[in-house]
Amino acid sequence: MVLCRFEKRLPPKPSPINITPNTMATVNFYLKEANSDKKTPINLSFSFGAGSPFKYATGFSVLPSDWSTDKQRVREKRSVPEAAECNAYLNRVEATINQVYFRAMAAGDTITRELLRELMDQELDKATKRKKVGTFMAYLDYIVDFKKNIGSSDRWIVEAAVINIKEYAAAKKKKLNFSDITLAFRDEFNSFLEEKGYKQNSISTYFAALRIILIQAQEDGINPYNHFRSKKFSAKKEKVKRYALKESELIKIYEVDLSGYPRTYEDTRDTFLIGAFSLMRVSDYSKLEKGHFQDGKIYRKTQKTGTNVVIPVHWVVSEILKKRNGELPQHVDRMTINIRIKEIAKLAGINSEVVVTYTKGGKRVHEVKSKAETITSHTARRSGATNMIKRGIARSKVMTIGGWATEEAFNKYLDMSEEETADELASHPFFQKLVTT
Repeated sequence: MVLCRFEKRLPPKPSPINITPNTMATVNFYLKEANSDKKTPINLSFSFGAGSPFKYATGFSVLPSDWSTDKQRVREKRSVPEAAECNAYLNRVEATINQVYFRAMAAGDTITRELLRELMDQELDKATKRKKVGTFMAYLDYIVDFKKNIGSSDRWIVEAAVINIKEYAAAKKKKLNFSDITLAFRDEFNSFLEEKGYKQNSISTYFAALRIILIQAQEDGINPYNHFRSKKFSAKKEKVKRYALKESELIKIYEVDLSGYPRTYEDTRDTFLIGAFSLMRVSDYSKLEKGHFQDGKIYRKTQKTGTNVVIPVHWVVSEILKKRNGELPQHVDRMTINIRIKEIAKLAGINSEVVVTYTKGGKRVHEVKSKAETITSHTARRSGATNMIKRGIARSKVMTIGGWATEEAFNKYLDMSEEETADELASHPFFQKLVTT
């Protein structure tokens, strides 16, 4: 908490809210949703003796686990690369609110929340930005080009959603405003994406990105409409069968010879295998550093939920590090992993056929594919969980090292057939004859 006291006595001047030179103004920063497991906006609260405090959106968001309540700043550490930039801006916001407040007092102005907001917008250039991006279509360009506080894991879906919204607007010959983003728009945009041939889960992802855009626009003070907050606004998700790689298939990928291929192939293969044998999400296993490895374990704070996990180092991971003289693979982005790992799996002979069922263009499709074609960066985490359970490791232990909070969430990751589930349960005491002596 930072206290600002006005010390010098000004010439007496009447004020409608009875602010005197001894009035103490208090600056605080707080999280909009302090108990969230996702990034939440950082807001300013300014108490100045006029009832409820003046609140102001900073435009930055952070995981609650990366926020220091005592210092009211983002914790500066390697896993939060934007921390320094964010804290510098919070310092600027703090200095600005003090300046505009005492300047207004010195001028004898009536101090209101509306006046403080107007002055803050002017000082921080938000008024100009709002004028430039006042329409929904203009804001789409602004959020892609300038909004750095969107999480890196969300940025790519926001950019893809913006492309599709612009195509929709061009096809309908509309200049969309924030007031147009209603449930009627939801139906039309959903149909447009279906006609383009998108799968249902891709459509759902684009609607999630649209919500990110509209929420950010409200934080920036230019979207007063709340149609998108209705539960009906989201596109319906569907359950799609996701396949895991067997332990033997992962070993085939580990052993495949990539010596004649570009360096990115080996980096992708090794990065993917580290993920598959550590249960990590791609946002975590693709950004591991040497410092995360200590005493035969991997210590990592997950980017998505902020959960601290400790994972034993699998022998395949040890061999990868040994081969690389203790160095980790070069960082490979999600898109590259998704493309290269399919090619590598084909080279490794992962060619069994599987049935993939999904909704595309509003129609249910059943398609036979090579298993290699179904592999994505997320297959690594799914494979790790499934293989550990098949090896007899207790579910509770797998959930702990993988950072799953609920059984329901964990079960979604398992690729277990009905027969395999029955085999797993066969040794349970319930199915055995009770022997009495």
